Amino acid sequence: MSPFMSVSFLASIYFFARGVFALFGQTTFYTGRHLEHIDESDLSAYLKQIGIAHTAVGVVFLAKALLNVLCPYSRPVLYVFLLALLVCVYFISKIDNKYKK
Repeated sequence: MSPFMSVSFLASIYFFARGVFALFGQTTFYTGRHLEHIDESDLSAYLKQIGIAHTAVGVVFLAKALLNVLCPYSRPVLYVFLLALLVCVYFISKIDNKYKK
């Protein structure tokens, strides 16, 4: 199986795009309902931090896609992936809680 055909690779593209757009201050991937809870003065700081976090999630998914090709069905790879993803979700929730009204 090619890494370019996996769901992990597609997820990595999505999160890289979401992170890069947020780092450049674009709110393309965010709905109005999501952004209405963040003050206008904090929006640029929020987008910078959440952009870094989403880029990290993209790296985790890309690593998972590549490691699926090198060692398919490996339980240690799966456990490390889930742990890294859990850490990223924790940081994203901390960022959201920090900036939401």
